[in-house]
Amino acid sequence: PRPLECAQINYNIDDLGNVSVIIIFTNEIWSALIRTIWSVVNRTPKSLLKEIILVDDFSDKFELSEPLQEYVDHHFDDLVKIIRLPKREGLIRARLVGARQAKGDVLLFLDSHCEVTVGWLEPLMKVIKEDRTNVVCPVIDIISDQDLEYVSGNRYYFQVGGFIWSGHFIWIDTDEKSLRKNPTSVVKTPTMAGGLFAINREYFFQIGAYDEQMEIWGGENLELSFRLWQCGGKLYIHPCSHVGHIFRDYHPYSFLGKDSHGMNTLRTALVWMDEYVRYFFLHRKDLKSKIHEIDVASRIELRKRLNCKSFRWYLENVYTEKKYIYDQDVVAYGTVRNPITNLCIDNLNKAEEQKHEMGMCVYECMDVPLDEWTNQMFSFMKNGYIRREEGCLTIDEYATHRVLLTKCPSKNSNKKRKHLLLKKMQTWIHTKGGQIRNEHYNLCLTTESLKSSDNLRVVECNQDDLYQIWWFQKYVDIEL
Repeated sequence: PRPLECAQINYNIDDLGNVSVIIIFTNEIWSALIRTIWSVVNRTPKSLLKEIILVDDFSDKFELSEPLQEYVDHHFDDLVKIIRLPKREGLIRARLVGARQAKGDVLLFLDSHCEVTVGWLEPLMKVIKEDRTNVVCPVIDIISDQDLEYVSGNRYYFQVGGFIWSGHFIWIDTDEKSLRKNPTSVVKTPTMAGGLFAINREYFFQIGAYDEQMEIWGGENLELSFRLWQCGGKLYIHPCSHVGHIFRDYHPYSFLGKDSHGMNTLRTALVWMDEYVRYFFLHRKDLKSKIHEIDVASRIELRKRLNCKSFRWYLENVYTEKKYIYDQDVVAYGTVRNPITNLCIDNLNKAEEQKHEMGMCVYECMDVPLDEWTNQMFSFMKNGYIRREEGCLTIDEYATHRVLLTKCPSKNSNKKRKHLLLKKMQTWIHTKGGQIRNEHYNLCLTTESLKSSDNLRVVECNQDDLYQIWWFQKYVDIEL
């Protein structure tokens, strides 16, 4: 699945150092774990592979106890080591246990349901050898969770990591033209998914390893990503390194009723986001009351000791595209209300970051302050887009009276024709009379004949139609 040009690169294996591969598992499916181990052993030059460290995070499946130990001893001698944790620690602390036991020059963290490909390791090792502050991830391919088939994607295109203000990881577009021009060069990524990456062992601990006070799983990938960039490191994805990963609908960890992702991300936000933390709390108001429950003093001290840059610097210098901030570069923001019906544009609590498009609806307007993110919050951007974080209001290409929330245009879109068409369907004008009009189609948003939960529609514009009047909650530098 990798670019053909990758095969032409010659590596001086003797000069790359060696690696400790660290794999955490808890009640992993036997076949998935064994597939991961064998792929590493079979597809890694022997001189590079110092050890594989399996950390058993308190599994209770019988086959993962003595049978696994016997299997490993029989097939791999001392190459594969198993560390058994006496109680459930969670992914973050389990990885720290493995890292502290590791002897390799480089630590390489893998999930326990992967398959590495031929030539996967050498590119990662070379980038770290060139600069120990480089941290590098492979391109992650999909292994079907239905039939375990390795699914190859576009060998010349992949996405990089981003984030949304609620503290979740997302994938964002890269410039395909640039990727094709330099098919074997590393690509800067603002964040990483977190499951698969390589880092110099000494540098990992020098920069603060993981935050040990984080619980179970979640948020550690963004925390490490922000810390790397803000504190002098660099984070890349290498197009010549591909690893398949089984993406599943369930999680092996039991969270015991705790929002570990939320609390971990709260720690991240308080330490690294500076004044931008208010955008996190806009989405996670529930976590504001939890601040007193956590102590981040040691991580703030780490940040001072490492002389790290600001989060503003990160957004302005690292983030691949200008990061959406709901009250910046806007004409207006907040709820979007039709005063005649008291209906507001509403996404009906749909998970936007997981979908490419969804129908937009109307619902009875909620009386909420501007510092509380709801299903009815939108920004009217200076460029004419009406958007939430991961989507823009779009006229349906196939049913032009219907309005969707779809992915916003990206300067890095790898489909330029589709990008231009989307731009026409997503660019709006807010008139002085209150209409919201799509200039290309000359259609206006309306609430005529609509009730709560109905799909938002557009009709032919009529400046005398009161159902076509919309007002945002707050206007910025404009008179309407």
